[in-house]
Amino acid sequence: MIGFIVRERTPVWMMLYGIYLYFCCNSFTRASRALEPFVKRSSVAIWKWLQKLASICDRFDVDRSMVSCIYIDETMVYIKGNQAWIWVAYEPIKKLFLAFHISHQGNTIDAYLFIKELVRRYGRKPIWTDDAGWYKEACRWLRLKHHVYPQGQKNLIERMNQALKDRVECFDDLFPCFKEDCDIKHVHNWISVFRFYHNHVRVNEELGRAPLQDDTLPEYMRFIKLIQEAMA
Repeated sequence: MIGFIVRERTPVWMMLYGIYLYFCCNSFTRASRALEPFVKRSSVAIWKWLQKLASICDRFDVDRSMVSCIYIDETMVYIKGNQAWIWVAYEPIKKLFLAFHISHQGNTIDAYLFIKELVRRYGRKPIWTDDAGWYKEACRWLRLKHHVYPQGQKNLIERMNQALKDRVECFDDLFPCFKEDCDIKHVHNWISVFRFYHNHVRVNEELGRAPLQDDTLPEYMRFIKLIQEAMA
């Protein structure tokens, strides 16, 4: 099993179920308590399971043919007491979380680097953002036409960003990084798993299914099944 070390006394399905429970309740402590009928594991253990799962979740990408346009927004959070920016790319029609970028600053350079990576992965699709100047300048550098989305459409990605922001802040408050020079890798890992959960597991109320799945499996079964297949 590449990139995911399993303790013999904790079955893989139980580790994955514990991570799924965390995303349902947004608390590692509550997820730990919910596992108690099966096995006693600490909240820190579940956090470590999630961190190790990121490399597998990174394998689940979105096919560029499914992307008609790209909405981008950024949100400022605090990681270990310091400001950081999380840049998010979203496909609004299919409700897909496409990609993210984490930076210590919010500026044109970071906007450019993120959009350049999006072009590499998904092609030269229409880019929609708010009216922040760094997006317009970054698109000019890349010779892309820049669109400003209307307020109603802006609310779509802001709702997703707020859910992401709330979870990241809670995650870091509970398990702060103790490294003197934090490389924010722990946050990157967390968002990678969240992206997989958003696209493949969590039922979107508007779609009536997970954005990239059309099966009828319960969420927790789909989470476990997809990861185990990727690990095989």
